[in-house]
Amino acid sequence: MYFCHDDVMLQRLQWLLSLQASPTYSRWPVTKESKSCFGSISRRKNKLGFILSSLEDKDTFIGSNFFPFLSKLHSGRRMSVFTQQLNPITGKLEWGIQPEDYDYKQEVARSAYADMLHDQERNDKYFEGLRRSIEELRRRGQEVHVLDIGTGTGLLSMMAVSCGADSVTACEAFHPMAECARKGLKANGFADKVHLVPKRSTEIEVGPGKDMERRANLLVAEVFDTELIGEGAIDTYRHARDVLLTEDALLVPSEGTVYAQVVSSKMLQRWNRIQPVTRVKPGTKEREVLVSVPVCVQQCPGAAAVHDLQLSQVPQEWFTPMSHPLPVLWFDWSGRKKDISCDEITRVKFETLASGDCDAVLMWWDLRMDQDGEVMLSCAPYWAHPNLVDKCWKGSSEDIPWRDHWMQAVYYLPQPRTVLQDTTLTLLSAHDEYSLWFNIQKDESECVCEERPVCECGIHIVNSRTRLGQLNDPRRIEIYVRVLERYIKSDSVCLALGDGCLMAIAAAKLGARHVYMTEGSDANRRVMQEFIMANDVQHKVSILSEDVSDTSVDQLVSPATVTFSEPFFSTSLLPWHSMYCWYLRNSCLHLLAPGAIRTPATVKIWGIPVQYRDLWKIRAPLSQCSGFKMDIFDKLIESACEEADERVEPQPLWEYPAKARGDPVCLLTLDLAATIPDSPLICADSVTLPSPGLVNGMALWADWHMTDQLEDILTTGPVQPVILDQYISWDVYSRQGVYLFREPVTVDKVQPYRLHYSVTFQPCDGTLMFDFQLKNQTISNVHSNS
Repeated sequence: MYFCHDDVMLQRLQWLLSLQASPTYSRWPVTKESKSCFGSISRRKNKLGFILSSLEDKDTFIGSNFFPFLSKLHSGRRMSVFTQQLNPITGKLEWGIQPEDYDYKQEVARSAYADMLHDQERNDKYFEGLRRSIEELRRRGQEVHVLDIGTGTGLLSMMAVSCGADSVTACEAFHPMAECARKGLKANGFADKVHLVPKRSTEIEVGPGKDMERRANLLVAEVFDTELIGEGAIDTYRHARDVLLTEDALLVPSEGTVYAQVVSSKMLQRWNRIQPVTRVKPGTKEREVLVSVPVCVQQCPGAAAVHDLQLSQVPQEWFTPMSHPLPVLWFDWSGRKKDISCDEITRVKFETLASGDCDAVLMWWDLRMDQDGEVMLSCAPYWAHPNLVDKCWKGSSEDIPWRDHWMQAVYYLPQPRTVLQDTTLTLLSAHDEYSLWFNIQKDESECVCEERPVCECGIHIVNSRTRLGQLNDPRRIEIYVRVLERYIKSDSVCLALGDGCLMAIAAAKLGARHVYMTEGSDANRRVMQEFIMANDVQHKVSILSEDVSDTSVDQLVSPATVTFSEPFFSTSLLPWHSMYCWYLRNSCLHLLAPGAIRTPATVKIWGIPVQYRDLWKIRAPLSQCSGFKMDIFDKLIESACEEADERVEPQPLWEYPAKARGDPVCLLTLDLAATIPDSPLICADSVTLPSPGLVNGMALWADWHMTDQLEDILTTGPVQPVILDQYISWDVYSRQGVYLFREPVTVDKVQPYRLHYSVTFQPCDGTLMFDFQLKNQTISNVHSNS
């Protein structure tokens, strides 16, 4: 069973933990193994409430206000569950009633099962690995007894039976999935050929009359994630070797190798290291520093949290290779050739390919699916993929299999290392039971830190990678500074609404009389206090609590003449979630002077019909997989998504190519300078789809109009003009909204379609409800996707 990570949610988890504990070596705590609490959470598909409700021992982490409070009530024969979740738009904790199986259905809906099973190369190579291993055991004259750990749908177990295994035991600890496997095995005629055990592999008992009659001599398992070992593969294989397998057992896969490539990249560093805010000095062409970065932030090694990316979508101009891809860690899953260590450090020497800074390490891995190394499954980006050795940099992401359940990763070095070309360096690669980290050593005499990096400044804990990128985004900074330069005067009193708003400090440096900024947590306040002190504006900047409704105007030097929001809040996942600034502003009208400037002034919600090249697979039904029926699984996913998931989910679309199948459509406009309306707003219309081709989804985003000037529009959507039938260039520092049609359509001259849309804004809770339908203009057939 596979679940991947979400950088936003991982950072939120670290932030929550930072409110409780404070290790003696640092006043900025960080979880030692945050992923171990987090392994069953999907990277892309989570909401804050689900993340927080998924921790097993909530009270040891943080007060219950942040977690859904579950209270079961009898309703006839069925139980109901009260859930309390934070509304990211209104900022309020809200109660809701859900079915008692709501939590597990969220987990099913947001798992990566569908994407994984659409990975044909993965399926084929597991099948081939099983076939070869079973043939090898037959040549030895042995019966074949298979153990399938984390069977999920039962696919690998059915493959093993089809390849001639004498017995197959499959274990699956997630009970809804185990039930799905049971039904799927029955539907495919394997119910009496696979023994299903609804337990973790570490709970299986071996012996007559127990879970397994005997030890298995063939293990097949898929317990890997983007970091290879982040799902607990080390412990799983060590326990299996010691308790569940024969001494000469074969394994599919048999080995795993981690590859690393050192790169220089100022672009990637934007997601890691905060840079000073600069502007063009008035009357000159020179740039000057407006907001300085505290020394503690400059010297911080950063967070060890993996930054998982689709590296094949990273443009070549973003980075310079400083090394060739290097094999740095090797795992023999049987433990016979080499013990499966929980802690290991390796050193690999390399010659630098260019002069520059060693900023980061790109990482991926491959698996040896057979015993002879002839069947390899690689997660390499296109330029290093074994199938493209002749193309290398001339290849593209379209030349290799797409997968989102295993991606590639970026690890940021504790400090950049400036080197010359042809310099001999040593890449230090380390892992514990769940995580990897890297460092660079210039020579053997140099002492470098071998420990896992720990954030000491706090900014890497309270901010996600996405947010760090926004803080360094030149386009955003230019717009914000220009707006502040226009509005800030020597007598201005500015109220900055948002989390981690460095522009509040910029307003003070631009000459405002006083700036008041809101922060929602003690951790954020500590970070911002460091920036205030570093910029010597402590006499001009005051930090208020996030709830300013109880703040008296007498606490201000005078009523605020300017309210500013970037807009960003740590609870925002979808672009329009930052409408929280509207609700927050309306809660503090008593603090504003008559005629106070309010920015952003307007938000527009946009959509565009698209053809997602690959992303559609995360929700597409399988019907069959490698010749086995998957209808039971399809129904499980569909039911879970209907009851527990949202139709629109956040995705960083620059990583997921999509072609424009129509022009951008403004779906809704909200005047943020006005008071929040009392009744719902509904906008509905239809447009003809002009571009021929497949339409399988909508892409949604928000444009924030900071002023009434076109140059001051901050978009979270396309950053280049949209051209029909061409791939869209997206803002890389935002997540856009993704809406997938359940029934994609093909548009052509013979089959013209219109896109009918409806958007409803519910002011009471800030909800935006989207409905999209594709209607054939020539026949009455309606593809309803509501």
